[in-house]
Amino acid sequence: MVDLDPMRGLSRWWQRRPEDGLELVQLASPEMPADSHEQRAAVALAAAEQLATAIPALRAQGYGLLVVDTPPAADRIVELAVATADLVLVPVRPSPDDLDAVGETADLVTAAGKVMVFVVNSATKKARLTGDAAIALSQHGTVAPAILHRSDAYAASALDGLTVQEADPRGAPAHEVAALWQYVAKRMGVLSREQANKLTNKSALKIVGGRAVEKAG
Repeated sequence: MVDLDPMRGLSRWWQRRPEDGLELVQLASPEMPADSHEQRAAVALAAAEQLATAIPALRAQGYGLLVVDTPPAADRIVELAVATADLVLVPVRPSPDDLDAVGETADLVTAAGKVMVFVVNSATKKARLTGDAAIALSQHGTVAPAILHRSDAYAASALDGLTVQEADPRGAPAHEVAALWQYVAKRMGVLSREQANKLTNKSALKIVGGRAVEKAG
C-alpha cells in the first residue's frame, strides 16, 4: 500500500495494525518534515512523483498488487497516481456535494486514458438518494454493483487497525466489502470469479500487501 493522502489516514490505520506482513511502502524521504498539513502535502507530492519509477522496482521485489490511497481533490497528486494506475476506484457518497465534485475527477481519469469505477459508499439503506446517485454516476462511467452502506463498524474496526471483515466476518459490512473485492479482483484479472469467491480474508490481505499470493481453494 502507498499513502499519498496528506491526511495520512491509511498510515495511521496501518500503524495501529498488528504486524502480519501487510506492508506500507514509503516513497518519500523520512527526513522530510511533516508537521503541518502543507508539509504533509509536500511529502505526499514527493512520493507521488516517485511512484512511476518505484513500481517496476516493487514488482521485481515480488509485489503483485499495489493499492494507492489519494486525497479526494483532483490535484497533482491524484494526477500522478492515476497515470500509474491499472484501475481507478472513485468512492462517492450519495450526496449533492460529492456528485457535483465527481465530474472533475472523471475528466482527469478520462484524459489519462485509464479505467475508472465508481464505488457508492456511506449510503443509507433503501434510500432513494442512493439509487439516484448510482444513476447519476453511470453517466460518467461504470458503477460497481456492490454498494457500501453507512455503518459504525468501519470506525470501530479501524480503531484496532483491522478491516470490517477481520473484526466481524459475518456482519453486513464485511459481506459488502467482500462483494466489492470480488468485483474488483475479477475486473483486474487478479483472480477468476471462482477464486475470488473462495478467497479468505487473510489471503486477500496478502494480495493487497503485494507479497506471495495464497492460492484460493
